[in-house]
Amino acid sequence: MSCNHHPAVESLLQHASGKTSGLQHLMIRLHCKVCDHCDKVVTEFESLGGETLESLSDTPLQVGAFQALMKRIQSNADVTEVDSNRSDYAHLIEKILGREGKADKLNWHWRTKRFAEIPLPTEDKGFDAKLIYFKKGMKVPRHTHRDKEYTLVLSGAFSDDSGEYKRGDYVYKTSHDEHSPVATSDCICLAVTTQPLKFTGTFGPVLNWFLN
Repeated sequence: MSCNHHPAVESLLQHASGKTSGLQHLMIRLHCKVCDHCDKVVTEFESLGGETLESLSDTPLQVGAFQALMKRIQSNADVTEVDSNRSDYAHLIEKILGREGKADKLNWHWRTKRFAEIPLPTEDKGFDAKLIYFKKGMKVPRHTHRDKEYTLVLSGAFSDDSGEYKRGDYVYKTSHDEHSPVATSDCICLAVTTQPLKFTGTFGPVLNWFLN
């Protein structure tokens, strides 16, 4: 299966070269599990990187190179341990994406009769993560974004002025985007933001005060 909305090529390249971590790594990895196209792109980038390493000619090591390498390996090991600790929910998200999870049994915080969320723990500085549940027909008030918003559709679908987003779609919005998403079926998403949303409709000021 291939999706209609994908991470930027630059993001896929960073992912293939091991330069993504935490939430970004999780979202791209899960997208690639569903999107054949992006999975192929990442595999090709990884293969290209391996061929480039094999083509490098042997050169003498600088003094202290081995010690520096060991220090870097130890540093990466520490980061991996932290990532695993702050991604305890990754397995749950993966099960929802794979349609194996009992999403309706989760401890949802219902904001309205048709909208619920679960805040997710994260140590990614400057990022806020949530699982969001929209009942079919739920319309999110019109808003823009103070900074960046990343959304991965785990199940169901929603639409906005730019089209429809289904299972596995990776959606990236910035302060230049304004929309009012509508759930076209019961929909669960992983949403990551770097700043609170900015509601712009008639009741925008009230919503900004109440929700943010």
